[in-house]
Amino acid sequence: MSRRPLPYPELILYNGKIRTFANQNPSCEALACSGSRIVATGKSDDVRRFAGPETRMIDLQGRTAIPGLTDTHVHLSEKGTAEMELVDCRDFYVEVHSVADILQRLANAAATAPRGSWLIAHGSPMQDFRIADHRFPDKHDLDRVCPDNPVTISFGAHVTIANSLALAAAKITRDTPDPAGGHIKHDSQTGEPTGELHERAQLIVKKVAPEFNYLQLKDGIVFALNQCLERGVTTVHDIVRYAEPVRAYQEIYKEGRMHARVSILPRVIESMIESKSLTELGLITGFGNEWLRIGGVKMSIDGGITGRNACFHEPYENDEHNHGIIRIQQDELNHTVQVCHDAGLRCCVHAIGDKAFDMALDAYENAIEHSPRKDHRHRIEHMGNWLATPKLMQRMVRSGIVAIPNIAFAYYIGDAILDCVGERRLTKAFPFRTLLKNNVIIAGGSDSPGYWPVDPLRDIACAASRKMRWGEVWIPEERITVAEAFAMHTTTAAWVGFEERDKGTLEVGKLADIVVLADDPFAIEPEKIKDLKVELTLVGGEIKYQA
Repeated sequence: MSRRPLPYPELILYNGKIRTFANQNPSCEALACSGSRIVATGKSDDVRRFAGPETRMIDLQGRTAIPGLTDTHVHLSEKGTAEMELVDCRDFYVEVHSVADILQRLANAAATAPRGSWLIAHGSPMQDFRIADHRFPDKHDLDRVCPDNPVTISFGAHVTIANSLALAAAKITRDTPDPAGGHIKHDSQTGEPTGELHERAQLIVKKVAPEFNYLQLKDGIVFALNQCLERGVTTVHDIVRYAEPVRAYQEIYKEGRMHARVSILPRVIESMIESKSLTELGLITGFGNEWLRIGGVKMSIDGGITGRNACFHEPYENDEHNHGIIRIQQDELNHTVQVCHDAGLRCCVHAIGDKAFDMALDAYENAIEHSPRKDHRHRIEHMGNWLATPKLMQRMVRSGIVAIPNIAFAYYIGDAILDCVGERRLTKAFPFRTLLKNNVIIAGGSDSPGYWPVDPLRDIACAASRKMRWGEVWIPEERITVAEAFAMHTTTAAWVGFEERDKGTLEVGKLADIVVLADDPFAIEPEKIKDLKVELTLVGGEIKYQA
């Protein structure tokens, strides 16, 4: 039994199967918590002896407890309010099977909206692949059902469709040039914009559309964090692009409404926040406390796969002129990475296509060569989804770069990605077994919410079983073990967050972030892990969610 001296613990969990995920003593029957930390672990009878008159006792009745889960890549503050306020046309959430279904939901919203007010909706990424029409709606479709309201509908983070009133408000015409790093789609016959906007072109219309007010933003963050707790998530790494979410998080914490922990990743290009805002203040990765801290900085080299904008050396299938979009040129990328690296800020660089992978590694290698620093823990977001060549993996390991793959992409839209990228490039898609074999460090990030819910249990099930939502067992030789899949959201995720001394395992001295499951994930078929019920989520030894 492990323990540290204490008067009385505030909470004891006993009579359970507690999987600590620690190398020594990987399981125990009971643990005690005091002052937000674990103070004892061991057999039930031994730990229960520490109970005092006010100690809360929870009989696990044989249920399994595990460390709190971490999602290392979310857009929670930006999407939390959207979950509450936007017109929902996402086929992963609601019954939408055609363009007509989308239009009906918009028409229903327009029926109760004041004339001239904006309607803002969201669909799912690559929804054009799955619906019966095999296309997105265009401005003419939106105009028919919403003639009196400006309308935009985003399909993931990389494609937005606007109707004529919204285009007019943004002053987008047939003569509007593509912005750097973006694309305005035009009708091949008339030259008029179709309403489809990619990457930075979306910002033109977003600048004139109304934003949520500050109170809505705060309530949306609280709502989204509470949704995380329902799936056992106690820590997220949240990407932010302007000051209000940063302030909102601080106020929510002071108000006592922050029930999960957050590492903020400020975006420093295509953002209202610049890298010098952080460097001139002298802020470094880890600034903050156990609840809210700076986890690094974010920047995006290429577009998203869901908008067919990720940048590859070879073109997309059946689109020989489309290699994707570069949003940051190499010189700007090198400079920004160098400045942040020198300032003690960990970089998290979005790169989805193989050309972007090379650019990211070039920038990292340049920075490390000029200013060697061993424990930087720089990341490439989305690396590990595909095209992990031996040369690329060697470069990753040599420079100590962490990969943040997104198995949720495979689970939800792998079939659509196959259609646009082609089987040859996806022969070894989501090659987690290969990555681990080659000593590449991988941690799990969902890119949620908005696309799909934050749910590491779903992602763990997928990584260990390779069973996809669209029905196929995809590349089964790249399965990893259940333990390896959990590590991506516990022990490895804690290390990636510079928090391995506080999180990732249930050991004495660490934070009492604990999840109680209805069944043992190591005793069931891996694909069933996604269906496990979370019965309790504790953060700092306090119950923050109870089913």
